[in-house]
Amino acid sequence: MKKKAIKIAASTAVAASAFVAAAPAHQADAAVNVNQLVSDAQNAGTVLKWAISVEGSADFVTQPFAQYNAAKKSIAAAEAAAAKLSVSEKLSVDAKLVDAKIQVTRAGYYIDAITSSNKIKALTTTLDAAIASGDIEKVEAAYHPATGEFRKQAKLLDRVYGQTTRDEIRNAVKPALEKSVASVKNEVTVNMLVKAAAADVKAGKIADAHAKLAEAQAILDANKLKWATELQKSVTDAKTAAPAIPGNITVDTAAFHGEKGQTYAVTANIKTTTGAAYNGVVEVSFDGKGKNGNGDLANTYQFVKVGANTVNTSTPTTVDVVNGQLVLTVTSASEIAGGKIKFKTLAANGNAIDTQSSGTLNFYDKETGTANLDSKEVKYVDAANNYFVTTDLKKYTLSANGNVFQDTNNAVITLDAFKAKLAAGDLLRGSYNYNGGSVIQLWVHKVAEAEFALDQEVKAGTPAYRVEGNTVTLSGSGEAGKLVYIYKGTDNVGALTQVQVGSNGLWSTSVAVTTDNTIFTVRQATSVNETPKTYSQAVATGETEKVTVTPGKFVATTSYVGDNSKSLAGKTVVFASTKDGASTAVVASNAQITLLDGDLTRATYVNGVNGTTIVESAAGFDIKFGAPSTISGGNGVLDGQLTVTSVTGITNAYKLQVNASGTISGY
Repeated sequence: MKKKAIKIAASTAVAASAFVAAAPAHQADAAVNVNQLVSDAQNAGTVLKWAISVEGSADFVTQPFAQYNAAKKSIAAAEAAAAKLSVSEKLSVDAKLVDAKIQVTRAGYYIDAITSSNKIKALTTTLDAAIASGDIEKVEAAYHPATGEFRKQAKLLDRVYGQTTRDEIRNAVKPALEKSVASVKNEVTVNMLVKAAAADVKAGKIADAHAKLAEAQAILDANKLKWATELQKSVTDAKTAAPAIPGNITVDTAAFHGEKGQTYAVTANIKTTTGAAYNGVVEVSFDGKGKNGNGDLANTYQFVKVGANTVNTSTPTTVDVVNGQLVLTVTSASEIAGGKIKFKTLAANGNAIDTQSSGTLNFYDKETGTANLDSKEVKYVDAANNYFVTTDLKKYTLSANGNVFQDTNNAVITLDAFKAKLAAGDLLRGSYNYNGGSVIQLWVHKVAEAEFALDQEVKAGTPAYRVEGNTVTLSGSGEAGKLVYIYKGTDNVGALTQVQVGSNGLWSTSVAVTTDNTIFTVRQATSVNETPKTYSQAVATGETEKVTVTPGKFVATTSYVGDNSKSLAGKTVVFASTKDGASTAVVASNAQITLLDGDLTRATYVNGVNGTTIVESAAGFDIKFGAPSTISGGNGVLDGQLTVTSVTGITNAYKLQVNASGTISGY
């Protein structure tokens, strides 16, 4: 029995030892599997890192969803496998996955910021279309979502890793939106203030309503706004509808267009703090400019209070008011445009209670003889009263008797047709005779300003855009159905091309870039029948933008001849860049070069792999060769003269990919 017991015990021990021996092999297999999954996750994290890095392939527009999802999937797989390991082994795996997880978090922020950029682009397009429609309510409705999304993106960008990356994402959409917003910011503000004032009146906040209307009027007075007439009417109507407040001033805001020596009466009605007719003093001043806006010629105006002495100064002057009404008759001895009379009631401490301004006052010099109209620009047209005014504040009367009128195509048209076409900003040709015999041609007709933008980005601090290839896409806004002409440089030639503005108020066209520093400008025409005018004429109509474009790829070449040591390893090959102002290279960490020899052996060298390094230089970039990352074809060995077939991961400061070429021999 004893021997049997010992035998059984021995058998048990052998079985146990066999079990213990088998366990390490199983755990080793699991560890190998986890290690591979961790390595895969780390590699996926690295790929993702370069996809969102300024040093890598990030273009700040493309969202790296594939790399992002692959990294998340790889991390999840590694963590699931690690869950079966011991606590210490799991902690080791977690530590190895930290960087990959960081890259996933950063990529998420990067993707969110670009998603916002895409929304901003769409909202900017909607805003531009609303602006083109001329409907202020549509503009305001599009304005707020666009600016709101930009504010949202600013918060999202705070989470994006790297200042350069944040700037690049922001700059992909910021300039276009800022330009559109700036063009209507004051208009939207005035419209909002008028509506807010109406809400205040409804709520019984009369003083607040008038304060908002005063702010709106101040914006109108200080700026040249789109839809100024409509906005001024809204403000005036709101003032009329609002109940009186202490010191309330109501002023005639109609514009006056007269001649030198004529007089015009401006009436202001003023109430006391209790709403009764005011008796006391009001401060009166004038802000006006002379011919062409040169110099403050306010003293040429004369303000005459009914029954009082002449007031002849731009300095604020106190004037007596009786029974709540002040009437000033205004005259001028010289040409002045755009002046306004400002009325201000004052509290006992000298602070303003209320301030209001009259409509614009304009006094022109009537031409009663003959004049050359060549290149004269129209400032104001009064078709109903048969006259127009040029920018030098000369007034010309229109009559059908003995006068000839022509359109932009030199066709003779009726006076009514001529008046229907004539608008501020137009250029004229011909001669004028007050007594008849005038020949007046509408030489350049400006319906509205057209704006444009490029599909490229300009490098900060430089005046030029760079394009890869020889075409550039121009796009912009204009008046639906009208033609936009594209002009090249300062050449005195016709338009390069024309494009019709779409029903959404937007247009786009591609044009060739054939030489360095090509300048483009645009002008909107009146119809498909208008003959294209020259660049100089386009500029004369006050077009909004010009842009300088430089064509061509980023080019780098080499012609390396070595010391015939029969090995490329350790040799540094210099690639010299061309294009003035574009020679500085930007090398990504994953940049690579591919070489081909005579028997079609192809080898690729990757920056940072197997001893190969690619660095920026003053001339372009240098490559110090190590061992190839991949080699295939031919006899599998590089020999003889080598041809550069491609270089990737290298751009210049304008973000253009390098177009590298050349040969390597004697190595």
